[in-house]
Amino acid sequence: RHRQQRLIVGGPGRRLPLCDMAPRAAQAMITAAAALLLIGQAMRHRPLELRRQLREVDAPAVGALEPAASAVAPAAARRSSPPPANRPPAPSPPPAPRPPSELALRSAADPSCNPTPHAGFSGGSLNWGMSFHVGTAQECCDACKAHARVCGAPGAGGRVYLNRSWEGKVSAERCAKTMTSNELGTHAAQACNVFVFCPTPPSAGGLCWSNDVWNHSSGECWLKSQAAPQRPHAGAFGAYPDAYRKKHRTAPEKVQWMSGALHPGPVTVDGPHWHW
Repeated sequence: RHRQQRLIVGGPGRRLPLCDMAPRAAQAMITAAAALLLIGQAMRHRPLELRRQLREVDAPAVGALEPAASAVAPAAARRSSPPPANRPPAPSPPPAPRPPSELALRSAADPSCNPTPHAGFSGGSLNWGMSFHVGTAQECCDACKAHARVCGAPGAGGRVYLNRSWEGKVSAERCAKTMTSNELGTHAAQACNVFVFCPTPPSAGGLCWSNDVWNHSSGECWLKSQAAPQRPHAGAFGAYPDAYRKKHRTAPEKVQWMSGALHPGPVTVDGPHWHW
């Protein structure tokens, strides 16, 4: 009943019926669908390569990420660096040297005094040491030097050779005319060339033991004279013998006195010559 109408489409010089275009359009759609299917299958089989290609396409210029990479590099290096190996602990610093004891400070004297610890030199006494106190062995040595400088001259008896200060009091010490020793008795005074000093500080008892009836106290300074100060005669030197300590129960282990001699070179002690 109805008459088929052929519609003409297309531009000048190319006029196609509408009914003839449908199969061609369908064929194109089928071809496009097949291509998409192939692309999808390829992406399923090669996803990493395609993603890499896509990243290369979308990647910015080479220098764009350099600051970020340099900022991240230290953190990455820290994460990837191996843990530090077990290292031995650093050595401890050496202990600080101990300050010298009070006994050492009181016993010190310059080399010209030839200070000799644990020694009691003999000789003629030029003063009464129990009333002649000084603070250190150096002061005792200086007193001996002052005596030798002033009292060694002829007719110096009675001259002041030292103004000694002790416990806030100043005493004018004068040259003696005689000197006395246990070994030689009393003789004309000679210049001082050896000395004996008690260095024991009050904190350690403040006494120096001697084989006599006196309690000799810290700071006693005895000025003496010997014929050969380069080889001073010592009535006590070093440690007391065991037999000596058995006889004298109050004797300490070592001689508590220290002595010195005015001699330009080193001295050799002649002793001990114990007074039993």
